[in-house]
Amino acid sequence: MNRENLWMVQCMDRQGDDVTALREQHMVGHMKHIEAIVDHIAMAGPLKDEAGEQIVGSFLAYRTDDLDQAKAWLAGDPYAQSGIWGNVEWSRLVLAAGILAGGVTW
Repeated sequence: MNRENLWMVQCMDRQGDDVTALREQHMVGHMKHIEAIVDHIAMAGPLKDEAGEQIVGSFLAYRTDDLDQAKAWLAGDPYAQSGIWGNVEWSRLVLAAGILAGGVTW
């Protein structure tokens, strides 16, 4: 049984009137960064509020066992560099079941 390990990170936007403008200003750089490391990403995307109308953060799942490497990839993101995120929370996921796991791994 071979289960993939993912480092998942939830990055919640900080409070501030400038966050939306910073997100727009750095979006192209953010997308280019994601494109450059896409082979190391299982999934990524914006987090939205309950109504689905406003972006409130970002979520990424890196395909690596190495937390330091995942943190380095995140640190290279223009969103991280511009200070958009106020809270960043890391978790390790052992991918055991679901479409990304190819079904079940037991």
